[in-house]
Amino acid sequence: MAPSYRPKSNEDPTDVTFRRDPPTEVTFLRGDLRKDISRLGIKVSKGITVRVVANAGRFVNLANGAKSSLPFHSSPDGAAVFPLTNGGYVYVSNSEVPDKKGGVYGVYFDEGGNVIDYKQLLSGTTRNCSGGASPWHTYVSCEEYGSGQCYQVDPDPASVHHLHPQKTVLGGKGGNFEAVRDPSKPIFFLTEDAQFGALRRFTPNPGNLPGWDTLHTFGGTTDYLLFLADGYFTWTCDENAARKSQSLYYPNTEGIVFWENSLYFVSKSTFKMFKLDLDKLTYTSSSTNSGIVGDGEFLHQPDQIVQNRGSGGNSSSPWLYFTEDGGRTVGVYSINTKTGTKYSIFEAYGEKYYGDETTGLAFSPDGSKMYACFQDCGCDKTGDFDCGCLLELTRDDGMSFDGETMALKFHKLNDGVE
Repeated sequence: MAPSYRPKSNEDPTDVTFRRDPPTEVTFLRGDLRKDISRLGIKVSKGITVRVVANAGRFVNLANGAKSSLPFHSSPDGAAVFPLTNGGYVYVSNSEVPDKKGGVYGVYFDEGGNVIDYKQLLSGTTRNCSGGASPWHTYVSCEEYGSGQCYQVDPDPASVHHLHPQKTVLGGKGGNFEAVRDPSKPIFFLTEDAQFGALRRFTPNPGNLPGWDTLHTFGGTTDYLLFLADGYFTWTCDENAARKSQSLYYPNTEGIVFWENSLYFVSKSTFKMFKLDLDKLTYTSSSTNSGIVGDGEFLHQPDQIVQNRGSGGNSSSPWLYFTEDGGRTVGVYSINTKTGTKYSIFEAYGEKYYGDETTGLAFSPDGSKMYACFQDCGCDKTGDFDCGCLLELTRDDGMSFDGETMALKFHKLNDGVE
């Protein structure tokens, strides 16, 4: 259903200027969704300002008054943010369009957070769904179809690899790849969004220096996740056994993140988040669709998982952030991995968002700005050229989204549990 109101690119629905001196006190309260941005049809946590950065099918407004040379891409999906050598940062975004019409795009910001450029970084690919950042600040974009592959993209204009993307060795013979995450070693972990998929681990040759060529040099090892009895797991070279394991325990894996030597990933079919302890080779799981504190609900399929790695955040921060696929109130949610408590950051409402999904979750380098997309954003038909929009959410107090919140407590969980 087409929306009754379609905001202009770069419009700030709250009529607050983009940059201003931060207040001297904390104003953010995650889970308090009483701030209603009615013209957008979303409710956001207290202490957040929202602006629309781009709408699919429309040229992006630049800070100098000009417009981008390309319209913003359709069906935005996985994303990441990278600081740039010569200042500012770039928001890198996949386009989940079929038939070799997908790709990867970059929205470029100056150090003040103003949009200064938008361009395509990868073309000719199919259903670029999710991906992840490498330790050397490149983006790995994965295709989600039967013969899908993963491509390395360098969004930094100062790099020799900029605008020269290359297929990696991660995809092997192909698959429905959803996301890729890596620790600093590096070892890469890929999920596969299929019932009989296989979560894989790629370990490069130890003699190779970490860098661009790491993902284009054959000879590394690939093995697969296999659940055992009594909460244990192992890595196996038996891909068929791993696919059976996924079908039984964690079908349709999507978002994945590495933190404190543990691997977190979600199964959208089971509404669960799994945690793998990579030292003890044990796993635990928890439900994603219950126990929201404060306002909102997280009742539908979990999709992407993101950690706020901005310098304004804390490397020991327990917060992970989720996007949601389906339902009537798609949004972005946070979970404290130490306590298990969950909070809504924002939620959509109204018919134009029914069955939509939130995607493209990423944070600015200082952690104070959250970027997220609606993949349809009220378009008439999923996948059309005008499907999708990119939002920027900023903490009014200038702090990281992982940082301190207002010293208020909610009376009860929204499911009635005191």
